[in-house]
Amino acid sequence: MKRKVLSLSLFLMLFFGTFWLQAQEYVQQTDLPTIYIETEGGRPIVSKEDYVDAVLHYVDSNGVKTYDALGVRGRGNSTWNLEKKPYRIKFAEKQEFMGPERAKAKSWTLLANFADKTLLRNAVAACIGDFAGQPFTAGAQFVDLVLNGTYLGNYQLSDQVEVRKKRVDIDEQDEIPTEDANITGGYFLEVDGWATAEPVYYKTNRNVLVTVKSPDEEVIVSRQLEYIKNHMQLFEDALFSSDFADPEKGYRPYVDSLTLASWYISTELTGNVDGFWSTYMYKKKDDQKFYWGPLWDYDIAFNNCNRVGDVSEALMINKGFGGDLTQKWVLQMWKDPWFVQLINRTWQEFLACGIEEHVVDYIDSMSVVIDRSQAMNFQKWPIDRRDYNEIVLFSTYQEGIDYLKSFLHTHCAYLTKTFAKAAEEMGSMEEPTPEFTLDTGFYYRLYNKGTGNAIDVLDNEEDKVCTWSPARERETQQWEILAVGEYYQVVNRESGLALYDCAVKEGDIYKTGTQLELRKPRSSQHRQQWSFVPVNTGNTYVLVNRLTQLAVNNAGGSDENGNSVLSWTNDSENNLKDTRQWRIEKDEVKGETSVQSSGRETQYWVLYNPDTKLLHFESNDMEQIDGHAYIYAANGECVMRFRVSQTADLSSLRKGIYILTWMEEDTKRTVKVTVR
Repeated sequence: MKRKVLSLSLFLMLFFGTFWLQAQEYVQQTDLPTIYIETEGGRPIVSKEDYVDAVLHYVDSNGVKTYDALGVRGRGNSTWNLEKKPYRIKFAEKQEFMGPERAKAKSWTLLANFADKTLLRNAVAACIGDFAGQPFTAGAQFVDLVLNGTYLGNYQLSDQVEVRKKRVDIDEQDEIPTEDANITGGYFLEVDGWATAEPVYYKTNRNVLVTVKSPDEEVIVSRQLEYIKNHMQLFEDALFSSDFADPEKGYRPYVDSLTLASWYISTELTGNVDGFWSTYMYKKKDDQKFYWGPLWDYDIAFNNCNRVGDVSEALMINKGFGGDLTQKWVLQMWKDPWFVQLINRTWQEFLACGIEEHVVDYIDSMSVVIDRSQAMNFQKWPIDRRDYNEIVLFSTYQEGIDYLKSFLHTHCAYLTKTFAKAAEEMGSMEEPTPEFTLDTGFYYRLYNKGTGNAIDVLDNEEDKVCTWSPARERETQQWEILAVGEYYQVVNRESGLALYDCAVKEGDIYKTGTQLELRKPRSSQHRQQWSFVPVNTGNTYVLVNRLTQLAVNNAGGSDENGNSVLSWTNDSENNLKDTRQWRIEKDEVKGETSVQSSGRETQYWVLYNPDTKLLHFESNDMEQIDGHAYIYAANGECVMRFRVSQTADLSSLRKGIYILTWMEEDTKRTVKVTVR
């Protein structure tokens, strides 16, 4: 009996011991996740067309997750010929392989970043794309890769660029269309130097090669191909017509200006010499515009291509590849003052929002995240060896990071100077100031056009209004604007008192030159009610009192702190007098920002106090509040998850703009939250 028990015990030890040893094979190589891929029979991956059946083990701090139904093949063009290969994974079933914030899809990529000794260039380009407002940028999850038992190094797990929810999110034509089908969209296109090797492509009248990525070759029919080819020809013909700069007869009706600007500036900021050789675009259903992006393939960007040399102080429109492709179009756009002003204005907005600091912070943080992994990677693949077209080689990883940041600093300064000069030479094509639109969730600051100083309150005299140099710490420069019928009441944040014109009437008119004051708010008091009359360009307004019909004026145009603000003449010379013109700019989110969701009987409000940094939800029926809310950083990373019924403490978050999302029944709600 004892022998049987002993044998059983030995069997269990051997069985579980074998199991334990197998589990121990799949361990994290570093503090990053490790992906183990084992192909069927250990077959090598030698093709970019044919998938090899495989099993994948994803290992992170949560343990091992196994996927046993997938295929793996090679990917890339020139990068496929390098020693460290990039790969494409295709699961049998859709997977949320990079978490619920990104797509649920079958196809994913593993970028080798072999030509990039920082390993970060593609991820940094995605960071820039996010900041610039591209609707989709590919993910960047760094991993260690082991293929058939061989460690291959640091890889970037990323999205396959394709038509799909949370990727290129347009209507997909995924079936052969019927005769009466709407074939106006969507189309996913690539202006592509490799187009002739693709299954579906066409050529414009100016010999620009365009690959049709979607609909794919299995479902697209000739009338779809003819439709998108002809529509793009309308754009190209308009672009090169004699009326090309006309807002209606030219090319502008065919381009989405927001994505055009963000794509072009991203191409220039990254120094992407391939930006015009390979350009993604898409067209939506029932929409004649072409949308530009997403961004893709940046391993030889950021001053990393010896075929063109140093581009720290150069434009890609002049030094990049693709002279017979997208570059041909954009060079023509550069002749249009509207395009030049669009680029300069958008770039200035990015600068004001801190794009350089944002990207440098991202580089620093990601270099720390992958530090152990990059060290192992460069033990296998020498960092000081030229493997492609690298301009500069480094003896340490930190040298490469410093080189990347130095390029960005120099290049940002160059772009600022170059874009501004081009805009000046082209002349002003700014859009007229629009009618004022109130956003009740913000405090505002009012800046004089002539001096740039802000409307403020005189020190030690809380009822006297003056101008003062802009100072973020002065809450006396912050104003709450409240709608009163067709007029606005302007209330000081610090004192809670309202802007008031106490001009004295002489005969039938009110006397000019009276200093404006602050009084206790009364919405019915016409001396506290103001019209914001748009003038000229640059979002400038004349503030006209409802009762006196006099305009707010910076006395004598002085830029001295404490200068008086008067009620003054309001006449046909408003557009010539900088002293009467004011820029009304959003500033800080109010102490409690209320966001009301619609579409259901029970409504949620989001209440956020920037002083305590506490955020919570409220509802007409508190018992119905349920579910989870998520807070995302600007780079798309989920930084916080909490129940809607709880209070969230945002004090651990860095300063910046975040996106809060939650679900109300089947509807996703989204709102921006600013942490200061």
